[in-house]
Amino acid sequence: MKTLIIYASKTGTTQKCAKRMKEQLKDATVVNIEEQKEDISQYDLIVIGSPIRIGMMDNRIKKFLINNREILKEKKTAYFICCGFHENWKKYYEENIPKDLLESAITYVSFGGELDLQKQKGFDKWIVKMVSKSIEESKKIEILEENIEKFIQELSK
Repeated sequence: MKTLIIYASKTGTTQKCAKRMKEQLKDATVVNIEEQKEDISQYDLIVIGSPIRIGMMDNRIKKFLINNREILKEKKTAYFICCGFHENWKKYYEENIPKDLLESAITYVSFGGELDLQKQKGFDKWIVKMVSKSIEESKKIEILEENIEKFIQELSK
C-alpha cells in the first residue's frame, strides 16, 4: 500500500514520530507540510500528523485538510497528534478536524508529546516554563511509544 505521511512540526516531536512510523511502514513517503508538493491522489493511505499548541492543530495542517477535503474523504486516512496533555486528545480532534473527515478515518490517536524548553522561543518558552512548573511528576509528558506501535498495527491491517 502506497502511503503518504504528511506532518507539521514546530519543535521536532511530530517529525520524530512521523519518521518513527516510516521505519515500519513499507512504501511510505514522509513529507513536511512546508515542503508538500506531492499529488495526494497517488497514494492509497494518507497519514496526517500535527502538534497541538494551546488546543489548536497547526494552521498549515488545517488548511491542508480544508483544501483536500473531498480527496481525503475518498482515501484511507489516519491522523495523529502530538500533545502535552494527552488526556484531552479526543477534544482536540473534535475541535480541529471536520466531523466527516474524522468519521471516514481508519483511526486517530495521540502520541503524547515532549516539553523541551531548549527548543522553545519567545512567548512559547515562557508558556512551557509555566506549564512545566505546574505539572505533577505523575503526569510526565512523554512520547507514548505504545500508541505509535498500536497505530502502525492498525494501519498495517
